[in-house]
Amino acid sequence: MKMKKVTKWLAVAVSATMLAGTLTGCGGSSDPAQSGASSGEAQESGQGGENETEKAEEAESGAPAEGSDQEPITVTFMRSNSAAQPTAEDNKVVQLIEQKFNIHLELQLIPDADFSTKKSVALASADLPDIIMGVNIDELRQYAPTGEFLNLYDYQDKVGDYLGIVQADDRAAATKTYEIDGGMYGFQRLEYNRIDLAPLVALRMDRLEETGLETPATWDELYEVMLAIKEKYPDQYVFSTRNKTTYMFGQLAYAMGSGGFPCFSGSGMYYEPREEKWLYGPTQDSFKTVITFLANAYKDGLLDPDYATMDKDTLHEKLSNGSLSMVVDNNSFIGRVYNPALAQVDENARFDIIAPLESKENGTRRALRYERDWTEFTCVNADTKYPERIMELLNWMYTEEGRMVTNFGEEGVDYTVEADGTIKTNPDLIAEHQNDADVFSGIQGALGVGLLSLGEYIDEALYAEVSDPIFIEQGKVIRGWTEEGLIDYNPAVPFFNTEEQEEVTELQQALSNVFNAEIESYINGQKSLDDWGSLVETLKGQGTERLEELFNTAYQRALQ
Repeated sequence: MKMKKVTKWLAVAVSATMLAGTLTGCGGSSDPAQSGASSGEAQESGQGGENETEKAEEAESGAPAEGSDQEPITVTFMRSNSAAQPTAEDNKVVQLIEQKFNIHLELQLIPDADFSTKKSVALASADLPDIIMGVNIDELRQYAPTGEFLNLYDYQDKVGDYLGIVQADDRAAATKTYEIDGGMYGFQRLEYNRIDLAPLVALRMDRLEETGLETPATWDELYEVMLAIKEKYPDQYVFSTRNKTTYMFGQLAYAMGSGGFPCFSGSGMYYEPREEKWLYGPTQDSFKTVITFLANAYKDGLLDPDYATMDKDTLHEKLSNGSLSMVVDNNSFIGRVYNPALAQVDENARFDIIAPLESKENGTRRALRYERDWTEFTCVNADTKYPERIMELLNWMYTEEGRMVTNFGEEGVDYTVEADGTIKTNPDLIAEHQNDADVFSGIQGALGVGLLSLGEYIDEALYAEVSDPIFIEQGKVIRGWTEEGLIDYNPAVPFFNTEEQEEVTELQQALSNVFNAEIESYINGQKSLDDWGSLVETLKGQGTERLEELFNTAYQRALQ
């Protein structure tokens, strides 16, 4: 641990200056409606190092075999605890793991609102739990070089199932971007079976019908639709997004042919496929289209003036009570949250997503979807007393048996598997949570399964089972648009060495300070768009060209 002690000061110094959310992809969130992976056919895990008979028996039983002959141990395990899906400390997954491994997981469940702060304090001190779930890619790259976490490559005989998945052809290239100095320092949260997600324009289709206009195919046509809705409902605003201003840009900019702040990133950097390089979005000529659209929408009473402080709960309320007619959000919220709530107000009201819109100004028709997997990792404290047993446990979560337990609970009790392989949740369990705000979250929280609990290899079969059918259909449509080339995956940010990361952090902090201080005045009309060029020049003076150089140097290095 000598390296850990020598370099800890550097990690602390960098942590103090890092911009919250900088460089992280959407997958960094643990909210299933906000987060990461959004696509694709279910990927069969590359099982390695197991006896085939043992694997068959495990798959048949569906629950961990009891009676481990290893001595009982207690392992501390930190993770966030979502208000939408609170997890009990002694949940079903914890119990089943203890039966199989003789390992008691002492969960340190930190409320979402406090998790980022407490995680940062733990990472920057010597007070780490044995396991910490929810380490984002920036934190992984910052602390792994200090010796904070165990290197999985030192335990390859214990983590063969996990390595078999992430080093398979379909993930190998992405996995290389998460290696640090040739090492692998965390178990990445992966998708096994997902409903496709993408942030898209969603319209109140009943109100679109009232206008007599066709479903818009361009951003200009969308604006005309919004004006028509405003004319019919003059006392209401038309649209907003959640999570404040930079998130709003992230939902709109790429789709309008520009870029910056993709998904949940606090960074103005984005990958531009037409040029095959990383750019700082707000200084591109194409960004003028985005800021003009928002400024006009604010002036015309279309954009809710609360957009700059809008959070998820406030937006949910406005969309659910009918006071907004459009949102740019992922289809999970549309089909799982907004429509069911809106139906309580008006049974004929419904939101639906529309196809990516054409930007005639920028010559594009495209949208961005989340990364395939989450840029979020579960890391093991390098000072743990039980490295091998913890590695075995975490690896097990990526096996067939472990995936089923950590996504569905106990077979025969919490779920059954039909002859065709369909997973069916116990109807009594569904009925027990039928009156919860979200049936899916209620069931998962009770069992301790899935994305917001102890799942690592995420299977959303339950999600599909209890969700509004429109959500499932929208997922299929998004998959089709992706295959058609209209929707692009958000790429992982390239890896920076220590010196590069320090400079990137400083540059992005300076740019963020300028952008955040000035941007609202251009949207709300306090400053004329004729002066937009002055902000662009100010941002360039803060080092956007150097930032682009750093990103593209790291990107080209990763391609080699």
